[in-house]
Amino acid sequence: MAGKLAAPGGGGKRGRLGVNSDPNVIPFIDIMLVLVIIFMIAAPISSVDIEVDMPDARIDASRRPPRPTWISVQEKNGEALYYVMNENVPIEELGERTKEEWEKNSPGLDLIEDCLVTQTTSNDACRIYVRGEGDTQYRNIIRAMNQLQSYGFVHLALVAEDRR
Repeated sequence: MAGKLAAPGGGGKRGRLGVNSDPNVIPFIDIMLVLVIIFMIAAPISSVDIEVDMPDARIDASRRPPRPTWISVQEKNGEALYYVMNENVPIEELGERTKEEWEKNSPGLDLIEDCLVTQTTSNDACRIYVRGEGDTQYRNIIRAMNQLQSYGFVHLALVAEDRR
């Protein structure tokens, strides 16, 4: 506020104004606006025009995570159908075809050294995902898992549908 001209209630002695406890912020705002203008003018002046030859970055490109290998089990007309990725495979060839697909999706990894010897479950490339339809009998899924284990795949993950 700038000032108070009359006392509340109109009373008081003649020529005397009432006490005003509100601070006068107008000069403060004026000073702040002047400082803002000074900094706006000075900021572009402080930029440096010196050319510096920076070293090149020596960071290797990060390796893409391997594509997961999926095994799907369906049941139609009482017969179990097994799929490696999207390809229908007979149960006898399930382990071999899964190994071929895994080697294609995980270049540079060795199944024995990288997945079996270290026995690490944190390596997602070693994991094979097995999913089955809701009406598929459990024994057909276990049969697929047994075929995969006979070919050296010990890190198997059962996948459920997320219905959130």
